[in-house]
Amino acid sequence: MPTSDERTEEQGRPGDPCVMVIFGAAGDLTGRMLIPALYNLARAGLLSKEFAVVGVARTQLSNDDFRKRVYDDIKA
Repeated sequence: MPTSDERTEEQGRPGDPCVMVIFGAAGDLTGRMLIPALYNLARAGLLSKEFAVVGVARTQLSNDDFRKRVYDDIKA
């Protein structure tokens, strides 16, 4: 995988600083699709260094529990 200095034109440049709010952050779609997609963008160097995710869900999770869930989703 190319480093950030070796990006090709078609890969693009990192996005602007932003915060992404995910409604339903504890749900199946988030774990199967959104989190892995964000992980792949980060690995490709296409997310800003000032990127953050705020998760909103009906299920109450601590920050550590949410991080563990995200980690498990990426591994799967």
